Amino acid sequence: MYILNKIVGGCLNPLVLGLALIVAGGLCLCRNRRKTGFGLLAAAVAWLWFWSMPVTFRWLGGALENEWPVTRAEDMPTADAIVLLGGGMGSNTNVYPYAEMWSGADRVWHAARLYKAGKAPIVISTGVGERESSLPLLRDLGVPEAAVVIEDKARNTEENAKFVERLLKERAHAEAQRHGEEEKKKVLLVTSAWHMRRSVLMYRRYAPNLEIIPAAADYEATVNTGHPFWFKDIWPDAATFAANSAMLKECIGYWGYRLLR
Repeated sequence: MYILNKIVGGCLNPLVLGLALIVAGGLCLCRNRRKTGFGLLAAAVAWLWFWSMPVTFRWLGGALENEWPVTRAEDMPTADAIVLLGGGMGSNTNVYPYAEMWSGADRVWHAARLYKAGKAPIVISTGVGERESSLPLLRDLGVPEAAVVIEDKARNTEENAKFVERLLKERAHAEAQRHGEEEKKKVLLVTSAWHMRRSVLMYRRYAPNLEIIPAAADYEATVNTGHPFWFKDIWPDAATFAANSAMLKECIGYWGYRLLR
């Protein structure tokens, strides 16, 4: 299923679909189907332009983020664990001794913020490569390594949910053997605000024995809505194209899981 998800997601990428329209238009022109060919090429330009505009990012990303209002770490409820979804950091290398922060590194910072606010005794960092990426930054931000639990086998959000539930179930079972009754674990789920809708769906579906409390960070689209509309918002931008591709992936992933799984 992991491979299938990657194939479907790759095929529905705005760049791939745009290139497909260009190829189809070129083939039509080669066969002297000029009207259809130029129509497909015009559609390709419009499609790629649409996904390159900052205004698209403000609209689509904002729709994903607005569901999760910004909440200060101090105002969040307490839980048994802080679950940090990986993906916001690059891995350490032998060339560069520090973890490289990507745009989603706000997730790591927010997990550390929640821990230092006393909201949970442990941080579970989940995702391939988290030991080499998020862990160094968590240490630098003042989270003791003894309070960090690494789950580094999960390759996507579905596996994040399954493996974290298994890990916490094992810990709960061990605690029950020492103290008695086994209780349902409550977790603060930390990920980017635009990724939270799909993450909550995954955790409620694949980790039903966990009580999920969304703790969103990384409000990229919300930050971009802080200025009035101007001409640059409709001008194509390469970085915005990449951001919009991620937003479309989130929408496809959410509805794909909700309707088909």
